[in-house]
Amino acid sequence: MTRPDEIETLLEREAIRDLVSSYCYRIAAGDVEPVLELFTEDCVVEILGELHRGHDGLRALYADSFAVEPKPFAHNHLVERVDAEHARGRAVFEIRQVRDGVPETTVGRYDDEYVKSGGSWKFRTRTFAFY
Repeated sequence: MTRPDEIETLLEREAIRDLVSSYCYRIAAGDVEPVLELFTEDCVVEILGELHRGHDGLRALYADSFAVEPKPFAHNHLVERVDAEHARGRAVFEIRQVRDGVPETTVGRYDDEYVKSGGSWKFRTRTFAFY
């Protein structure tokens, strides 16, 4: 790999890490439309075996989730670039929220597929694997 290729790979990894960080900040803000901008139109999100497809599916999922005011944190993010427009990644998550006045913390792992679309990286799939 040449030096310019190495630099390009690092820049792409950082862009994907920014995508994951942006997701956490946008979820914490509690507004679903900015969250949807991070996903492809044909995205699939899996939580506890249930599939949520496309922006309409995610809109319903996150609208319900925002009732507990989730604050997600992503850690230990690994990114594997497949090619110039596709990558995979996984990150440990910690979600702090309040349900019925009681604080709770949920932990697990995000398993993601990313695609580069219109010059920016987006989530194509996201699976929540709870610990």
